Amino acid sequence: MDLTRDAMLVSLRINNWSGRRYDREASQDVTQRNDADPNAERFNKRLLPKSAFADMTRTMSKARALHYDNTLPWDDKGSRLLTVANYDHYTATIDELAEQLVTERNAFIADYADNVDRARIDLGGLFRIEDYPGRNSLRQRFAIRYGIVPVPDAQHFIADLAAGDADRVKRDIERHVRERLQDAVTDLYKRLGEAVDHVAQRLDVDTEGKPLVFRNSLIGNIRDLVDIVPRLNIFGDDRLAQLCQQVKDRIASVDPDELRPSSAFNPAIRERVKQDAEDLAAKFAGYFAPPATRFKEAA
Repeated sequence: MDLTRDAMLVSLRINNWSGRRYDREASQDVTQRNDADPNAERFNKRLLPKSAFADMTRTMSKARALHYDNTLPWDDKGSRLLTVANYDHYTATIDELAEQLVTERNAFIADYADNVDRARIDLGGLFRIEDYPGRNSLRQRFAIRYGIVPVPDAQHFIADLAAGDADRVKRDIERHVRERLQDAVTDLYKRLGEAVDHVAQRLDVDTEGKPLVFRNSLIGNIRDLVDIVPRLNIFGDDRLAQLCQQVKDRIASVDPDELRPSSAFNPAIRERVKQDAEDLAAKFAGYFAPPATRFKEAA
């Protein structure tokens, strides 16, 4: 495995105007009327109806979820590890959502004046026209962007350092990379393990012995994971690959309608999948913190 060749770091930036504003006068009025401490209450106005932001909010939430699903943890500064194998899928899906947000933003701006007029009525005496940004500035307040940079290479930082300092800096960088990789591979085991355990729980019965209700996303989420994990497994972790394949064969391949009361319901298949999910969840539990020796060096 060569991180500088097989992966990169990606950070996602989502610009979003909340449409809320702190109102100092209203806050003071509320605390005075209730004889409360002046710092006990902060009154935040909703400047526009929640429905005005609904489409953009869904798109931004989806982009954030896809960003995390298609990358691996790296540092606490917002960067995540994106594998070369998953680059095309990541950029295509995020780019599509960024374009979708532009369309939704344009619709929001087109309706902006009408929504401000509605707010005049809804807010009454709390309405302040100065709380509302101009239409042109709104274009900068809603956006989805991402930035990609190479994974740090110890050699890039030590060229001008003295020999002793160079060795120390190189060791520190390499240790940091090993720790980040450990977190990344653990994250993959945990994602699959938690998803499989959720399947096992939802295939249980209620207190009356009736099958619990679940949505198609129960199996859909598993299918998405077994598709993504191989593209993120740049560590060459054979055990992870084997477990992922077992999840794909035993759980992801099943039609959700076979697992719940319907015309296609098959109690035997439901019981088999439940048992398989429990067995696999137990296996994953032992790998949430796999040892560093699991990393397989590229030939």
